[in-house]
Formats: sequence, structure tokens, C-alpha cells
Amino acid sequence: MAKDCLTDYTFTAPEPLFRPRPDGVPLPLAHLGPLRAPTRALADLTLAPIEIGFQSLLAVSSLATQPLADVETLAGKAPLSLFFLTVAPSGERKSSCDKLAMEPVQTWEEDQFAAYLHSRKSYEFELEVFESLHRKQVRVCSGSDGDVIETNAPQAPIAPIVPRKVLSDVTYEGLLHHFEDGDPSVGIFSDEGGQIFGGHAMSKDNQLKTSAGLSKVWDGAPLNRTRAGDTLTTFRHRRGCLHLMVQTGVAESVFSNETFRDQGLLSRCLISQPQSRIGQRLISEGADELQKRTAAKQTLADFHTRITGLLSQPHCTNGNPRELSPPTLELSPDARSRLVTFANEVERQQGKDGDLAHIAGFASKTAEQAARIAGVFSVLADPTTRVVTATVMWDAIRLMAWYLTEAQRALDVGHVDPSLHMAERLRVWLLDKMPREAFDKRTIVRFGPTSIRDTKTVEKLLGILERHHWIVRIPSTPVSGKKAATTWRVLSDV
Repeated sequence: MAKDCLTDYTFTAPEPLFRPRPDGVPLPLAHLGPLRAPTRALADLTLAPIEIGFQSLLAVSSLATQPLADVETLAGKAPLSLFFLTVAPSGERKSSCDKLAMEPVQTWEEDQFAAYLHSRKSYEFELEVFESLHRKQVRVCSGSDGDVIETNAPQAPIAPIVPRKVLSDVTYEGLLHHFEDGDPSVGIFSDEGGQIFGGHAMSKDNQLKTSAGLSKVWDGAPLNRTRAGDTLTTFRHRRGCLHLMVQTGVAESVFSNETFRDQGLLSRCLISQPQSRIGQRLISEGADELQKRTAAKQTLADFHTRITGLLSQPHCTNGNPRELSPPTLELSPDARSRLVTFANEVERQQGKDGDLAHIAGFASKTAEQAARIAGVFSVLADPTTRVVTATVMWDAIRLMAWYLTEAQRALDVGHVDPSLHMAERLRVWLLDKMPREAFDKRTIVRFGPTSIRDTKTVEKLLGILERHHWIVRIPSTPVSGKKAATTWRVLSDV
């Protein structure tokens, strides 16, 4: 077999398509509240950056607590729903962290689904009886010759709620469809968030609708749906949190997307882009290390038990089992005072030439985000609590200060040529679909990302990638059994 056709060539090191971001500051481990021990445990078990595990654990905690309480803020009450974006390259063990954090939710769904199937059979039988009685009464009434017939009208049975807590590759219409007969509190979670940002939900025609709809979910606002021939349907008092894990190239496109920024979706997301630990995750089999892992497993098991207990608590409703009516956590006087001080400081920094002026959309929501995190921490520690203490609020404020620095790094991208983002999207696609294969223009036009499948665009993007040394021309090689005039190979990230 012929040797690798790249062997005889010397290449210039690839040049980044975007300027490198500054390093982030460490996660404030002392201020993670009830998630401090589980976060360390998850890092010990996966050896992933500690920030990735924390994002997953806080997202799951938001999912478990959001139907149980709202929280007082400086401008009224707000849900405990939180949105997260975690940015890390492939191989950073995002999926491993998410799988361990989500384990109690998946187990709860499986257990509840067995009971749901039994309830569904009973409902279908009751529905058949109802429809039979209804038809009978209609016949009686239609033949009454105007006489009044006193009879009890049969009542339609209520369908059981589908116990699905987690949605993954979902569109906004799909979310509304879930709310018709599904759990009124859900999480949109995906360790492959690029599938959502690159899929139908976030296509050019749907970006505004999806991002606006998700923003309403974060707000806890009513969700409206109008279909041709149907009356307006409104879904009220639902709750939804979100956690999407994306690779760096996808994140760059998302952060610079004017629709996501202007509409407000990004300003509602808590972003983390940790330093890579690839190359440092050395495994030790010493006695101390094994003991640490055993302790970590027990700590995580305790967290799972706590989440399962929260998921199993009955929801407070207003009479309709599909509409939530949770109590509101009040801020203690000291907690409110600390939140006011934090809000005022952030507000000053949003002024002209202030450090936060360029991310005012995100910064303006930090006080509310801090209150939401404090509410999650409070319910996670004690589901019966009705007050957010000053200590819990201080932890949430310190954590939000960290999220502010992460948002500054992520969203301070300035204006970037859209062609660079398209080139990055193509580069990521090539690394995923053909990391060691020869390709030509025809391959990309036929099978590449949907938004760039035309010859003129492909030629432009290949030129950008070649000038930045992310792809290299190789001797003409047949592609898919057909002769190609020019062929390339993609180089791995360095």
C-alpha cells in the first residue's frame, strides 16, 4: 500500500482564523455552594476541566429545582431556569461529564415511564367509555323533540403527563408539541450542541423564531402557537432550562451571530470556555488515587440521590397539572442588600467606556442570574426553604462575577468577516467527516454543510483555509472513484 501522501511535504503551521482569546480566571471553587463537593468529585472521576463538570451539575440542578420554586429578584420574581453554553474541543470529555451528571434524570425517566404506560392504558379505556357515552347522549338529545332531558354529561378523562424531562435535538415547534401533553418542566440538553445550531431549529429562516422562543422560555413567559386553520394555543406556567455543549468552531459562529446577540439569547446564557486539559490527564493507580476515586463516586452518588428526590417531589399547580404554580423564595434583607450592591456596581461598569459596555445585554441580567443561582442553591440544599440567605447570595454573586469574565472573553469578538466563520464551519466539518481522506470541491458541494453548497462559495472558503494553512494541496488523487483536478487534505488542530 502506498505510503501517506503527506509524508514528503513540509508545511507551515496553521494560522488561527480568529485572534486567540485571553485565558480565563479560575472557577471560584469556594463559592459553588452545595455543588462544591460534587464538582470536585466529577473532575476526579473524568479528569476533565472542572468547569465542564460544574456546568453540567448546575444545569441538572436547575432542571430539578425549577418546578419547585421561583425566586424574588430586584424586579419581581423569576424562575430558577438557567441557560448554559459550554465550549470545549472534541476529546475534552464533555460527554463523560454530562453523562455522569444526567444519570439520575435518565433513571427517573425510565422508572416513571413504566408507570406512565400503565396509566396510559387506563386513560385509553376511560376515553373509549367517555366517547361511547357521549355519542349515546348526543343521540338521545337529538331525538328529544325539544324536551329537556336531565342527565349528567360525561366528563372527558385527562391524559397522563408524559414523563419526559430532557429534550435534545428539538425545534421550537417540537418544544411546544411537548408542552401539549408532556412534563411542564423540561431541560433542553445536548452534548452535541452543534447539531442544534447547525440543524433545522437554527437554520437561517428559523434563527429568529427559535431564539425568541427560547428567550421566552427563560423568562417563564406564555408561549403562543398559531397554526393554519387552528385557534391560538397558549402554553402558560411552563419551565425550561438549557445546556448546550459546543466545539470551539461552532461557538465562534454563535458568539458573532447578530440574531443571537440582538435578540437576547446569548445574554441569557452562562458561558464557560475552560482551558484544555488534554495531555495532562495522566492516570494513577496508587492507593491514594484509588481511595480518592472511591470517595468521589460516593459523593456523586449522594448528589444523584438528592436530584432524584427533587424530581420525585409533586409539583405545585393551579389546578391544571400541566401548569406550574411554585412558591416564591424571598430574599432575606441582607441577601437583598448584597444583590443591590452587586447590581449597582455592574450597572456603573456598563456606562460609556466601561469594562462591561460591550456586553451590556448580558451584564444587565447578572443580578437576576445571581438570584436564580441563589434560588437553585437554596432549594438544592433544602427543598423546604422559603428564604435565600445572605451567605447563599454571596456565593451566587461571586459565581456571577466569574461568569461575567467568561462572557467578556466569549462575546468580545468585535466584527469578524462572515467568510471566516463559514471557513471555520467548513474546517470543523472536514475534521469530522474526512479527517484523513482526500477531498475535492465536488465533495463539499455535494455533501458539505448546507449553507455553503455552491461552487463559488466553496472555492472562496477553500482559498481562505489554504492561505491559513488549514488544508494542503496533495497530488491529484481519485475521490470516490472519480478523477479530480485538485485535491486537498485537512490538517488537525495544533
